[in-house]
Amino acid sequence: MKRGLITGKFMPVHKGHIALIDFALDHCDELIVLVSASYDEPIPGSQRLEWITELYKDNHKVKPWLLNYDEVVVPGVSESSDNLTRIWANYLQQQLPPIDVIFASEAYGAYMSRFLNCESMIYSEPCKIVPVAATQIMKDPAGYWDYLPGIVQEYFSKEK
Repeated sequence: MKRGLITGKFMPVHKGHIALIDFALDHCDELIVLVSASYDEPIPGSQRLEWITELYKDNHKVKPWLLNYDEVVVPGVSESSDNLTRIWANYLQQQLPPIDVIFASEAYGAYMSRFLNCESMIYSEPCKIVPVAATQIMKDPAGYWDYLPGIVQEYFSKEK
């Protein structure tokens, strides 16, 4: 069995994330979708986990997983570096079952694979499907409405 990993904040989940997950599902038997959440973020990790769970409720291969972390123990992940990635990989190895392949749309996937001793697959299409960062979407959800799946649109509609 080949176990894959996608890790991210998913704040909010958008169509680029969905494209990455769907790509990964074609290349593994089980996929852990790890929602990384620190304690001071504007959308709780439990909400983001609920989105992933709902979006993939009919796919037995997807294993949504919430990882609440303390930035004092594990620094935030705003940039890729060997040292930061090593810290995260060590932390993930303590939290997760063994990983065979990590999927990403950014360079951190290649960094992480070295420290997790697994394969990496970089998939660049999500950046073409959603050509903005989730942080931009958070600032103006209505401006990027078409990039959001229905359940995320519902969340932002209720917030108004």
